[in-house]
Amino acid sequence: MKAELEVEFSNAGHARKALKIIKTKEFSDKASVFLSVSGSRLKARIEGKGFAALRARTTSFLRDLKAVFDAISLAEKK
Repeated sequence: MKAELEVEFSNAGHARKALKIIKTKEFSDKASVFLSVSGSRLKARIEGKGFAALRARTTSFLRDLKAVFDAISLAEKK
């Protein structure tokens, strides 16, 4: 099973930083994440051996993405 997500950032630099941060995470052997950046968009393809693995990895990815958005928002306020 697989899911594809595309997330728009305010600029290409933020998308590249998100890619760098999320790529450093450990992944399980039941699910894989393939990331790329195209302009200001972060593209993710998540593949899992079953629905439960796909759901778990997607949820984890979205949680990581929220942390990135929060950090960017905090940095822009300063």
